[in-house]
Amino acid sequence: MSVLQALRFLAEQTGQDEETILARALRLGLDLLYREVVEQAFIEGAISREEAVAVLGEERVAEIEYARQALAEDIIRGLEM
Repeated sequence: MSVLQALRFLAEQTGQDEETILARALRLGLDLLYREVVEQAFIEGAISREEAVAVLGEERVAEIEYARQALAEDIIRGLEM
């Protein structure tokens, strides 16, 4: 499906004009990209936990920390083999 087809479909289904849909899509896309960059910055240590929690929430930061710890433990186990 092309972007134009998707845009027309959304306009028909929601009753919103194409400009409104594009503005919303841009906002949602920017929000998603921002969150991804904040996650990466937290993983790399470029921002503090508190800064990450402010954007991502406590639950997502805890998930990232858990995954990082699990990966570190797996690496250590692998090196011990």
